[in-house]
Amino acid sequence: MKVCVLLPTLNEAGSVAGLIERIRRTEPDARIVVVDSGSADGTPAIAKRSGADVIGLLERGKGLAIRKAFDEIGADQLVLLDSDASYAPEEIPEMLAALGRCPVAVGNRFCGKMKPGAMDAVNAFGNRALTLLANLLYGKRINDVCSGFWAFRRDAYKAMAIDARRFEVEVNFYAECARKKMQVCEVSISYGKRTGTSKLNVLDGFGIGAYLVAGRLRRLI
Repeated sequence: MKVCVLLPTLNEAGSVAGLIERIRRTEPDARIVVVDSGSADGTPAIAKRSGADVIGLLERGKGLAIRKAFDEIGADQLVLLDSDASYAPEEIPEMLAALGRCPVAVGNRFCGKMKPGAMDAVNAFGNRALTLLANLLYGKRINDVCSGFWAFRRDAYKAMAIDARRFEVEVNFYAECARKKMQVCEVSISYGKRTGTSKLNVLDGFGIGAYLVAGRLRRLI
């Protein structure tokens, strides 16, 4: 299998079918895998009817879901994007093209392509602050550490130690790239309003920051 598109879900019934359809139009030969953290709105059933393979978890947590999926998937190239329709699957080819230069690619939302109203001022500030903190702690330049749009070569995602349980998983990717000295290419992506209600809150932002600091301290000990 060459390409797999991974969609972590939690109650994304309003967006997952349309997203799978768009992925299929863009990458018709890709395997689409939904990894679901206990949705209560029928998301897994909708994903199956739409032609995706589904991996289910009993315990909730985005990081836990992605770790399980990384263990079970064996594609040469893996693309990960959030399932709330805020990211454009039509940009998957640009992410895959970047893997010709780097083992890991990340989508940068702060490149002038963000749609009006896609991110409020509080979230924008939090994302910028966490990105600055990551760059200062780990010394690996990145412009959007909390992006939900990533791509990996097989050797890269199989080498990553994923210990994040929740929304810290993106900075977990970044920290692993820094620790293992893996080059990361940034791709300019668009970003729009999500479908449904956001599951992130201010406390999650503090949790992501704490994860970055704790990970850096472990490397110094």
